[in-house]
Amino acid sequence: MSNKKSTLILILLGILSIVLGFIIMFISNIKKDQQEMNSRMTKIGSKYEVFKKKVEEINVIRDNLHKEFLDTIYYETFSENELKYRKSLYNYEKLVTDLSKKNSTLKEYCKSGIYYSSSDVNNKCNAFNLAYEQLINTFVDDVNKYNGNIAQYNKWLKEQNKNESEKIENYATKKTYIDYNKDGQYSGKEE
Repeated sequence: MSNKKSTLILILLGILSIVLGFIIMFISNIKKDQQEMNSRMTKIGSKYEVFKKKVEEINVIRDNLHKEFLDTIYYETFSENELKYRKSLYNYEKLVTDLSKKNSTLKEYCKSGIYYSSSDVNNKCNAFNLAYEQLINTFVDDVNKYNGNIAQYNKWLKEQNKNESEKIENYATKKTYIDYNKDGQYSGKEE
């Protein structure tokens, strides 16, 4: 009888050890996940501040481009300044592209459907998603505006019976409108 009792006790101790092992492993995984989330939230906070500052810098450059040549077109000087305008647009596009590439962490951590325990972090993710969408869409709008200026200039050339060789080609970009935050709207896109 005592042999059966000791076997039963050993079986129960074995089962208890296995259950305790699973509980400890589960708690350990929860702590590891929590540490990972805390690390992500810290990274989001610091990277968002850098992103926000860069977007503000790009917006200043964008405002200057609008003042310089996007909002007003002077037909008489357009062709002689066109190379400078293109270079400015190219630099603007490069800033937008570089900012996009440098924020892959925010893109990954702030994907649609990911929520954090901190409302501040969730707000920063929402702000990032909206600002990123607006950044790309306003750039595409600006290129379209510039290409519209080119179309007006080319039309003016034709009306003035100017040489067709002075005709200017559109600025080409691979960027298109995006709905990054998947809300059904293209924020930053002019209607």
